[in-house]
Amino acid sequence: MRIGTFLVLILLKMSSQGFAQQTHIDIGLRSQKSFGLYLENGLVAHFSNDSILNNRLHFGLGYVSSRFGSAIGSNAIKQDNFQLWLAYYFKKDHALQPFFSLGTGYFTADYELDDFDALDHNALLLSLNAGLQYNFPSQVKINLGLGYNLTAGDGQDGPGTLYPVFAQFNFFYPLK
Repeated sequence: MRIGTFLVLILLKMSSQGFAQQTHIDIGLRSQKSFGLYLENGLVAHFSNDSILNNRLHFGLGYVSSRFGSAIGSNAIKQDNFQLWLAYYFKKDHALQPFFSLGTGYFTADYELDDFDALDHNALLLSLNAGLQYNFPSQVKINLGLGYNLTAGDGQDGPGTLYPVFAQFNFFYPLK
C-alpha cells in the first residue's frame, strides 16, 4: 500500500498549494461480480483535479470483499481485493461519460482450513476495465463497467477463485 499512500500524499500536497478549488474527491460503494463466481461489495474513492488532463484522469482506490457479498451467511470463500486504478473519462461535458481504466492491487483468499495451505491464495492484480458513468444533476454519479483480470488464476497457477471477467457497479457521492 506504499504507492497508494504516496499518491494520496501527492493529492493532499496539491490541495495545500492552492489547488483546493480544483480538486475533486468522490467516495462511494462498489458491487463487483465475477462471472461464474462471487459477488463482492465494498468501498471506493476517486480523486481528480481540473489541472490534470482537464479533469479527465482519475485516480481511484477501493476495497471489495466477498465477506460483504457471497460469503455472508454461507460457506463461500472469503476473499479480499485491495485496488488502485487510473481511469480516463471521455466526453466530460456530457451526463453520460464513457471511461477506460487500468487497475492494479492485491488479492487474497482465506480458505480457512490448513488442508488448503498448499494452494495459491494471494496474487497481484492487473486489470482493464471499460464502461459508462452517468452524472446526475445532484452530483451523484453511478457507473457500470466490465473488466478483465490479466492475472486470473486457475488453482494451480494463481488463486482458483480469481476469475478473469467481472462486472462492477459503482455509486459515488462528491465530498469536494
